[in-house]
Amino acid sequence: MHLKRFRCFGTGPNSGNEALVIFQRGSSEWSVAERQKFAAEQKANACVFINTMEDGIGPCVLDFYYPHARSPLCLHASLAAAHYMQTHHVAEYSGSALTVMHKQVLTFAHAGNELHISVEPDHVKRPVPTIGAVAELLGCTESAIKTPAAIASIGSPKLLVEMVSPEALYALRPHLNGIVAWGKGAAVSGIYAYAHREIHQYEGRNFNHLEESLEDAATGVAAGALSVLLARNIILHQGVMLGNRCQISASNCDGLISVGGLVYEA
Repeated sequence: MHLKRFRCFGTGPNSGNEALVIFQRGSSEWSVAERQKFAAEQKANACVFINTMEDGIGPCVLDFYYPHARSPLCLHASLAAAHYMQTHHVAEYSGSALTVMHKQVLTFAHAGNELHISVEPDHVKRPVPTIGAVAELLGCTESAIKTPAAIASIGSPKLLVEMVSPEALYALRPHLNGIVAWGKGAAVSGIYAYAHREIHQYEGRNFNHLEESLEDAATGVAAGALSVLLARNIILHQGVMLGNRCQISASNCDGLISVGGLVYEA
């Protein structure tokens, strides 16, 4: 087993959301519960286990864990895994990978200094809470929310909530336990609140962890979901309040959603 840490979606080598890559050749003997316990003990926003097929035939397989829960997809951890496989010359890596939970195909490519991942949009139908219920979960007034909330997904559904301004976004004091409990019942990976900054540029905050200190500095699946919802190419800024500025690009390329940013070894 080999471990390596990366920072993804940062604006430079000293910023970004951290992911721990765990490379295990062949199938892992660790159970899901053992992987979850390991992830909870790490000081990282996410862990991704890379497994190769026993016979060396077929794509590498990625399994994602947050400290509190397994996830069907985590894009910053996916980019970390791709960077690891490229730089460590994993023989089975050919520019794509497969997710464990939903068998989703992930395709990677470089665009300048950035590493991008392309996925198919996920057309989900989930009931959306009322504006009053959303405001209660976010710890804000209904007037602080600009438009009705919506759910969109590129593999890990998000409840997307537009705030009236970046200041309203910063002022949120969400009820994290309530959000996680609602998300489990609704099969939605938390709430992503965002605000418009300028043409095609937005700023956001992600709430799907139980501890305030674990707030994401960057959330790639939310950037992709927001690009799907808005039907436009976007630049998403995140991590401002955390002193960890991140930037994610998301675009629609021939029916696939491409999400990308910088990746550095931590």
